[in-house]
Amino acid sequence: MRFLALQKKIDVVNFRLFEERDHEFDLYDITFVEGSPLTDSDITHLKQLRERSRVVVALGSCADMGGIYHLKSYQDKKKIHNYVYNGVSGVENYDVKSLSEYVKIDFTVPGCPVNAAELFRFIYGLCIGKDPQVKQNPVCYECQARGFECVLQKGEICLGPITQGGCGAVCLKSRQGCWGCRGLVEDAEIGNLVKQLREKHSDREIVKTMEVFGIKERIKV
Repeated sequence: MRFLALQKKIDVVNFRLFEERDHEFDLYDITFVEGSPLTDSDITHLKQLRERSRVVVALGSCADMGGIYHLKSYQDKKKIHNYVYNGVSGVENYDVKSLSEYVKIDFTVPGCPVNAAELFRFIYGLCIGKDPQVKQNPVCYECQARGFECVLQKGEICLGPITQGGCGAVCLKSRQGCWGCRGLVEDAEIGNLVKQLREKHSDREIVKTMEVFGIKERIKV
């Protein structure tokens, strides 16, 4: 319902989730890009959209940090390619990179999945000419505020102390540690968290968790 109400204020001119065909225009006020470019055509299309857009927003952790796609970057990607495609030739096998490594990104809506309320705040803010801001409280703050059990104190791996909030600590609600899908909070105390995690976990266990959404690229362990 909120999306339908939003359509009274904006024109959604190209949305592949709703339509099978692309409708290309010479100029877009705001372009939201989800996912990572994985082929030549993806990269070309992304650069064209940047040229034709006043504002480009990276939508979600895959667009922001590479996300789940980025996992192959930590393995032998040729071996993985052969396993998945069984030796089929002609399949592009690029390194997975965030959108910002290809084009200028004006804003980022983080998360996997993105928080709906935050997305609407972004859209409304942009519509009235206001620069949207992502909350810079760590996930831990929201976890404690909502009265959830601290899995870090139980000895489990959780990146909540260094991950920017705004998700409502949704993973902690299910007693699942935070894996950092929203990226680093400003002034993250990474060293302190890693020191605490090393008391009960190996470096490999810690790093594997940081690899899931690509937050490892922003952390020096």
